[in-house]
Amino acid sequence: MSNLELYKIISKPWASIKEIALIANCGRNSAIKIRKVIADEIVKNGKQLPSGKTILVPTKKVIEYLGLDLDYIISMADTEVKLNNRTLKYAGISR
Repeated sequence: MSNLELYKIISKPWASIKEIALIANCGRNSAIKIRKVIADEIVKNGKQLPSGKTILVPTKKVIEYLGLDLDYIISMADTEVKLNNRTLKYAGISR
């Protein structure tokens, strides 16, 4: 996954198992364990998570749990955007 794709995922306020698996580069079972640790910590601190069909945790907590460097990810995503938008000019080749 590119830094730009990672940036788009971590820009969302809430993370599901799918997003956690992408951010942590792990499988579904590991993502469920990560989500459970984060959810238990939130509940332990006296706060509640939104109830619904899908259990979501704050993406910020996932980033903190994994110890990701946001400044680096943002910088690399910005560089990737600049490189993707740059047009390359090729010299004409005559045969």
